[in-house]
Amino acid sequence: MRLGADRRHVPIHIVCDLIHVLEYLWRGARCLHAADDPAAEQRVAGWALGLLASRIDEVIADLKAHATCLPTDRRDGLKAAVRYLTSHRAFLRYDQALEQGWPIATGVVEGTARYLVGDRLEIAEARWGLAGAEAILKLRGVIATAISIGTGLSMSTARTSALAAAVTRTDTPSRPDLTSHCGRAAPIHHRRPL
Repeated sequence: MRLGADRRHVPIHIVCDLIHVLEYLWRGARCLHAADDPAAEQRVAGWALGLLASRIDEVIADLKAHATCLPTDRRDGLKAAVRYLTSHRAFLRYDQALEQGWPIATGVVEGTARYLVGDRLEIAEARWGLAGAEAILKLRGVIATAISIGTGLSMSTARTSALAAAVTRTDTPSRPDLTSHCGRAAPIHHRRPL
């Protein structure tokens, strides 16, 4: 990824997904606590807060210290967490990411994709051409943005404006492909509110 960005002279900032990092911290906590022990959650929360404050070395040192107190056969999760944090140290600058307003977990991205794409395009028996799917995604994106920033656009105004903009743009086909795979009109009975 960095090579491609360097070749294009584009600066990139890579941040490890916090949810993925938490999985390693949980593996470490399971070495120290029983599955139902509330102290495991507190320990993971403490380590996570340390990472969010960019006290990476302190978290790694704590994980190592706990590993040395355990029998060899119970250290695997702690050792895995130490290896991961050590090898990804440069990508754990959550304090900088948060300061810049960057996402530190993919939940927002995955949720947005599920909302924009899945709810609309994964309708049973519906067939989408590329242009039609793109027009619908643009429309849903405009509506979701308008609603989230509170522009006061009504749903019908947002739908009409966004669809007109998406369909008439010069970089997209002039009309969305609203036909099924066999050339008939897409089934109307599958319409759901945007």
